[in-house]
Amino acid sequence: MIQLVRIDDRLLHGQVAYSWKGSLGYNAIIIASDSAAKDEFRIAAMKMAKPDGVRLAIRSVEDAVKLLNNPKIAEYKSFVVTDTIAGADYILRHVDEKTKVLNIGGLQAASGKTEITAFAYATDAEREVLKKLQKDGYEVEFRLVASDSAKKLSDLVK
Repeated sequence: MIQLVRIDDRLLHGQVAYSWKGSLGYNAIIIASDSAAKDEFRIAAMKMAKPDGVRLAIRSVEDAVKLLNNPKIAEYKSFVVTDTIAGADYILRHVDEKTKVLNIGGLQAASGKTEITAFAYATDAEREVLKKLQKDGYEVEFRLVASDSAKKLSDLVK
């Protein structure tokens, strides 16, 4: 069962792993990232950041969707983390199990991106993807850790 889909361009690190563990009670983390799935250094770092007793799978976005659609994964409470808005959009639209909340954590500033919140930046095209998800019934929220108050996309982007 998917507990939450989150976008964080840092993927998995201690703050994310432990703050959301207490809130969600997950026992599996699915990392969906085309770049991280090929990066042995990042894989090793994420293995060290995961809480004890939690299973970790690091896959490309497409392979993560295949894993999430496998009936055997239903026995796990899964925390899904991807590093891009496009990745989250693909996951939400292609997994059989529908979850209605998309959490956005850190998305670093970069050329062509503008601020949505102090910790999340997006291009105009990415904002349109988020607006479309919202229009299609997904709740798009922004917060770094579980204990933060959620800020809704509709309050931040007009």
